[in-house]
Amino acid sequence: MPRLVDHEQRRTEIGAAAIRVILREGLAGVTVRGVAAEAGWSTGSLRHYFANQHELQSYVARATSDALRARVLPRLMRPRTVGSVVEGIISLTEELLPLDDERREEYALWQAVIEWERDHPPKDGSQTWNDQRALHRQCIAQLRGRPDRDPGAALRPHPDPQVELWAAVLHTFVDGLAAQLVNTPDRLSGDDARRLLRALLEAVPGFTDPAAPPA
Repeated sequence: MPRLVDHEQRRTEIGAAAIRVILREGLAGVTVRGVAAEAGWSTGSLRHYFANQHELQSYVARATSDALRARVLPRLMRPRTVGSVVEGIISLTEELLPLDDERREEYALWQAVIEWERDHPPKDGSQTWNDQRALHRQCIAQLRGRPDRDPGAALRPHPDPQVELWAAVLHTFVDGLAAQLVNTPDRLSGDDARRLLRALLEAVPGFTDPAAPPA
C-alpha cells in the first residue's frame, strides 16, 4: 500500500523550517528553494504545497504569528505575585521586550511578520498588533480602576477615551523600548527599560496604586 502522507504535519514542518530561515536570514530568505533545503526536501516536493514564493511567505507569516502567540500567551497568563499594580503591569509588559535570547528571537520573528504585513496588509488588520493593543488596553484600564471583566472586550475600543489614549501611548512606548534594546543595547539596559516603564505608568491620569508604599 502507498504510504499515507500527513499533509498537516508536512505544513507544520515547513513552518518550523521557515522560522529557522527567518532567524538566520530574515523574511527575504524564505524562498521555495531555501525552505526546501532547510526542511531537507526537494524543491519539487515543496511546490506541491506552494506554487510560488508569495504563497509560501503568506503561509509562513500566518504560521509565525501563530507560533508567537503560542509562545508568548502562556507567559502572559501565568500567575504573578507582585506587590503593586505598577509592578504587576511592568512584569506583564516586559514579556514583550527583547530582554533575553528567547524574547530577542521572538522580536526578530515579529519584525518578519511586520515586513510581510507592510507589503500585504491583512484584511482585518494585524492580529498580533491587535493582541498587543488589547494587552496594553487592559493594563491602562486596570491602572485607572476601570478593568473589564470580559477579556474579549479588550479587543474593542474602551469607553473611557483616556484608556484608549494611554493604551496607544503605552503600546508605542513598549515598541520603542523593544527597538532600542535590540538596536542600541549599549544605551538602554533591561533595568533602564523597567525604570522608564514605571515612570510612564505612574504618569497615567487617574492612576492610584493602593498597594504602593507611602512616599
